[in-house]
Amino acid sequence: MITSELSKQQLMVQAIVELRQWSAEHLPIDNSLIAYDLMLLLSIHTYANSRITVKQLFASLPHSATAVRHHYQRFVDEGWIEHWPDPKDKRIKNIQATQKFVEMINAYTQATNDIMTMK
Repeated sequence: MITSELSKQQLMVQAIVELRQWSAEHLPIDNSLIAYDLMLLLSIHTYANSRITVKQLFASLPHSATAVRHHYQRFVDEGWIEHWPDPKDKRIKNIQATQKFVEMINAYTQATNDIMTMK
């Protein structure tokens, strides 16, 4: 029983390593947990079809505003996300994932499923 349990743990660790390698090759995170957290938070809002503002985004992540701003701006510059002024209050900027981002996160969730279920 212990050998079987150890084998399952080894397989899971191998799957985690494989997912990390896939992520490094396909995700725009540059080995940064800040970028990874940003990507995950934006994914949650994208899949939920809910709005998030720039201010909400920065307040939702447990990282410095400077670090988040760096990765946020890179995501904008590289076409992963876009923002626009709220029609009712021009001081508020809403964020939206681009099709490029949606395709990337769909590929990530598929890869996660494939790797973790050992397909």
